[in-house]
Amino acid sequence: MIILNEQIDIRAPYEKLAAWLANFEEEFVRWSPYHIECELLNGGCNVGDKVRFREIVMNLDYNVTGTITESIQDEDHFRIVFQSDKKTAFITFEGKRTTEGCHFSHTEAFGMSTPVIGPILNFLVFKVFFKRKANWQVIRDDMILDNQYLAEILTESRYPERIPMEELLKGVN
Repeated sequence: MIILNEQIDIRAPYEKLAAWLANFEEEFVRWSPYHIECELLNGGCNVGDKVRFREIVMNLDYNVTGTITESIQDEDHFRIVFQSDKKTAFITFEGKRTTEGCHFSHTEAFGMSTPVIGPILNFLVFKVFFKRKANWQVIRDDMILDNQYLAEILTESRYPERIPMEELLKGVN
């Protein structure tokens, strides 16, 4: 299993981060100029709720649907875990209150962790069938950029400039 994690401390009140999460369907698209769509298919971020999102990263179209498998939210912390329908990806967003503001952690885990068969299937999926989409550095760079955008949103109320859809989709595979 491949696990990528990027974290950022943000000098903004935790309440701003919690409000961002509470309006996630709209905020996801505004978060990055590469994010195209987000649908909370059951209307929320609760365990069992279905989510679909789409983003373009380095001319690669990631259109993913899955289910929330963990949802913890209180006045100082949240943790939301999403599992793709294909069961090959987990995305975790975690936020917490700090003395200086808030902390955000973004984790993306790919592959199967099942002993013996997991490494074999991971090799086939990531090195043979989906080699181009399994570019870990591109995904990590996108996560870092997402965190930088989030810090600007929460500290300066500044969203990144949108890229026109036709330009974003040009050359997409």
